Formats: sequence, C-alpha cells, structure tokens
Amino acid sequence: MGLRDRTLLTEGRCFFVTTTCEAHGFFLIDKACFDILYENIHFYNEKYKARLIAYVFMSNHIHLILYFDEDMRLSDYMRDFKKMTSRKLRDYLLKRHTGLATSLVHETRNQFFKIWEDRFDDVWLNSRDVCETKLAYMHENPVKAGLVNVPEDYPHSSARFYLTTNKHSALLDYRDVF
Repeated sequence: MGLRDRTLLTEGRCFFVTTTCEAHGFFLIDKACFDILYENIHFYNEKYKARLIAYVFMSNHIHLILYFDEDMRLSDYMRDFKKMTSRKLRDYLLKRHTGLATSLVHETRNQFFKIWEDRFDDVWLNSRDVCETKLAYMHENPVKAGLVNVPEDYPHSSARFYLTTNKHSALLDYRDVF
C-alpha cells in the first residue's frame, strides 16, 4: 500500500513503486511498448538523478525500485514519467493496434485517453531485508502470470541481472545501497 503523505519521507532515497494501467487494461502489449518505458526511465533517471535498482514490466502494470542520489523527488518523477509514457504509448497504440482505441478512451475535462491509473503505490525501502522481499516479489510476477518458469527467463525484468557475475548494465545493484 502506498503512502499518501509522501512529504514525511523526504529523507528516504530508495522506493519500490507500482503503477497500473487504467482499469487494469492490457496496454503494454509488445516490445515497442516496453521500449517506450525503457527510454523514458533512462530519461527521467537522468533528469531526477535517480537510478534503477530493479524492474518488471508486465502487460498491465510495472514495478520499479528506484534510488535517488540527491533529492527524493519520487512524485515529480512518476508524474512526468506517466505523462510522457502515456502520450507515447497512446500514439503508438492508436497507430499500430487500432483495436485498443476504445479501451483507451477516457473523456474527462482535461483528458481524452488514459493509459495509467491516477495513483501509484510506493513503499520506502529502509533496509536490505525489505528491499530483498520486494525484489523477490516483483521478479516472481511473470512466473505467477504463467509467462515463464523462472524469473530470469522473462526478458522485461531485472531478474537475470541479479544472477550474473558480469554486471555491465544501467542497473544499480541493491547490495551497493544497503
């Protein structure tokens, strides 16, 4: 469960974050959708001086573990990430997967299409044990969904990173944080 009063956590630097597609819709349907997520995570990590510790991209939600090197600006990061990925995903899906167009319609005063639910959930990771628990949980998602037999076989996950000794990656190993 996410914390609603995030201002209390201004000293926290590491967070487990979940954001879900609107109405749990399956909008993240192919490699191009996941590439949009990768590209934007890289961009917003640079902008907000954050580093990605772990991730799992599922077809209707994503999990991230983010570490902020300087100021913790999780709400700003997620607002901007969701806004930009919504635009890019919407444009892509309307061009390449026109059958999804009606699922994306969400007409309100300021919005006509919607990819993400308004909120995101976050958990402050204040210890190595808590981080390892969340890491195991998120990496098991594709197994529980029946997509793979073992977490490291899922291509849109950091599980394989944690099993290799050759750590040439854009990921920050959680053991370097806790």
